[in-house]
Amino acid sequence: MLWRTVKVLLPIFLVCNISCKAQPHLPPPLSADNFPANVGDFAFDPTIDDTNFVLGNPNIVFQYYNTRSYYLNNKRKIETYFKNNYHAPASASDQNGYLTIRFIININGKTGRFRLYELNADYQPHPFSKAISEQLLQLTKSIDGWEPAKYKEKLYDSYQYITFKLNKGAIVCITP
Repeated sequence: MLWRTVKVLLPIFLVCNISCKAQPHLPPPLSADNFPANVGDFAFDPTIDDTNFVLGNPNIVFQYYNTRSYYLNNKRKIETYFKNNYHAPASASDQNGYLTIRFIININGKTGRFRLYELNADYQPHPFSKAISEQLLQLTKSIDGWEPAKYKEKLYDSYQYITFKLNKGAIVCITP
């Protein structure tokens, strides 16, 4: 009986042992070249970013939650702006989900390095129609009067984001 169990388990053990040794699944070593300074940071990309947008200190860009946020103090104004200027396309009945636009506000109150993140209603990556995503991006880019992050009387560059919840292409909610 013991021999029968060994005969059954021995081949399984050998296959597992050999396959584990033959295929190591180790990630590449981390270095300053392939690891951002902070989670969520994104680097300048000359193919999509404005070369005239300059950061005060590229090594210190605060996240939106590190300092008092301009957006939270002006949420009603921004919601009204999108309500008055965004027009859902007529053919958007299947355009449901979340579109987030992240960007940086520099120490001069200017914005740049815009990035879009698009998810369907099931939180799976899914691009919206260009009529929606490009319109929301252009409207976001045209907002002016941003206040730079301020900490201990010093100005800093900071990330900001706006998320649009969309139902049939229409804005249902804007967060944060």
